[in-house]
Amino acid sequence: MNETDIQKLLKEANDRVPRLSFEEANNIISTVNTLIIDVRETSEIEATGLIKNAVNIPKSIIDANFDHSLIKNHLNDNEDITILVYCAVGIRSAFVGHFLLNQGYTNVFNLGGYAEWVENNK
Repeated sequence: MNETDIQKLLKEANDRVPRLSFEEANNIISTVNTLIIDVRETSEIEATGLIKNAVNIPKSIIDANFDHSLIKNHLNDNEDITILVYCAVGIRSAFVGHFLLNQGYTNVFNLGGYAEWVENNK
């Protein structure tokens, strides 16, 4: 896959998965049931930590062997949940969000990058 193909896929992902501002994300988190997924690799989490109440499901695991139980184990029998995904800068989370939409999840949003979240959360 060349760079042009990757850029097309990223544009498609960004077009389908709304990117939330910090304020929009906080509003959703405080008003609806949410599952926040950090799609960064374990080494990245160990270096920086997670957003409060987030779970880590690395994109590499989702790509290699997606199993709905990866998500469903965190839903607490609540299928009507909003899924918020983030990574380091918002690219992997866009791809994962797009993938989750294609898997039938309906309320999926991109929080963008971890550093952006931490910076705004001061």
